[in-house]
Amino acid sequence: MIIVYFFFPLALITSSSLGIIISPNWSCAPFVWVLILVPIIDYLIPILNNHDSNLSETKLHNYALIMILPGIFFLIVFGLIKVSENEISYLQSMAIGAAVGMSGGSIGITTAHELIHRSDKKMRGIGVFLLVLCLYGHFRIEHIYGHHKHFATKQDPASARKGENFYAFLCRCVVMSFISALNIEKNILKKKNLSFFNFKNRMIHYLLLEFLLLFTSLLIAGMNGLIFILTHCAISIILLELVDYIQHYGLERKIKNGKYEAYDGEQHSWNSRHTSANWSTFNLGLHAEHHQTASKHYPLLSQQKKLIEMPSNYPVMIMMALVPPIWFTVMDKKISQKTDL
Repeated sequence: MIIVYFFFPLALITSSSLGIIISPNWSCAPFVWVLILVPIIDYLIPILNNHDSNLSETKLHNYALIMILPGIFFLIVFGLIKVSENEISYLQSMAIGAAVGMSGGSIGITTAHELIHRSDKKMRGIGVFLLVLCLYGHFRIEHIYGHHKHFATKQDPASARKGENFYAFLCRCVVMSFISALNIEKNILKKKNLSFFNFKNRMIHYLLLEFLLLFTSLLIAGMNGLIFILTHCAISIILLELVDYIQHYGLERKIKNGKYEAYDGEQHSWNSRHTSANWSTFNLGLHAEHHQTASKHYPLLSQQKKLIEMPSNYPVMIMMALVPPIWFTVMDKKISQKTDL
């Protein structure tokens, strides 16, 4: 079934390219694919039922990840070329940027998330580059050293609290994640007896590369280029934070003897085994085991015990999160049901 990890991401990249190749009017295509067609496919096929005994990994699984970088890169390059045309308006540049952002957020950052956990430096480098293309390079630092230590606690900017709507969470998470990454990198450098203003500071690397991306976009396509790239990055970041929001919403590790209790996959992460949504995101929905063993590669993530499940797949949950009254009605009730927890 390795083919599915090629087909679904490539289908999204292809849909994002239609606004560039055919017309800006086709920029809605990736939204239709992600938010309508993928959920329909999910309801037509059984949910995942993976067990360690029938899981394996091949080089092709890595190739499926690696191909995402040229896919996103060329979407951005050809998008900039498209919006540099005289007849393209600011609004059309924004539409094309939003279409590219659907790929950037749905599979670009998702792939980066998988790769920044890898031990291989080249694979991590690809992950970081994908994040920089979304103006979110600091995620590599905050996620590894911050989120995986503090998730499901009030110390984690990327864990949504019960009763917190997505829009409040988005503002808090974006700002505090950046500040957290700065502080983490500062402490890492301090342990090496290095000042913060040192070229070994990865935050400086990421910010310089991100500035270069913005400057290049402006140089190639003027204001249209800047609008395009900022829209792409905004959509990508919003999609990432929507995923962060739904993955730990309302779940909190308790303090025992002055320390947060150990992670329990049955209590502290919302899981989703819906098939095509996981094929589209390299098993991102199998989040409980990812926190159990962060270094485990995506083809090897399994379902071994009863976990708390999201009511639906990621696309449906994301749309639900955008309407707080509906989200609270569904999820707060689910949190309160002791049989689920």
